[in-house]
Amino acid sequence: MLKRASCATLALVFIAGPAFSQTYRDAGGSVVPGVMPLPYAFTPLPPGQHALAPTSATALTVPAGARYATLCVSGATARYTTDGVTTPSAGVGQPLAAGSCVSLSGPAVLANFRVVSTTGALDVEYFQ
Repeated sequence: MLKRASCATLALVFIAGPAFSQTYRDAGGSVVPGVMPLPYAFTPLPPGQHALAPTSATALTVPAGARYATLCVSGATARYTTDGVTTPSAGVGQPLAAGSCVSLSGPAVLANFRVVSTTGALDVEYFQ
């Protein structure tokens, strides 16, 4: 009888265990238990920045609560850094060709992001 009860308990743990182990983080960063993946990974967070002309090293104006951003360059190549120390210039930083986009993730990366482009324009959308 004890063996049968032990097997039943063990089976219940294996069946119910995975349902309790799935979690996600809400917009505030709190861990929330869940049993299925979220249907949408990003929720738009206005306002975005559009037609930004970063002729000198420029930081983003990040809305409160932003965790992600999609940034696209048009017109000319831009150079950017995300370490918070290095200032981008014509020869320093990661190049981003005109017509291309980059996704930024995390509050620290968004806060430390700096970009420069001699004649290019930047469009940024934020998400939480």
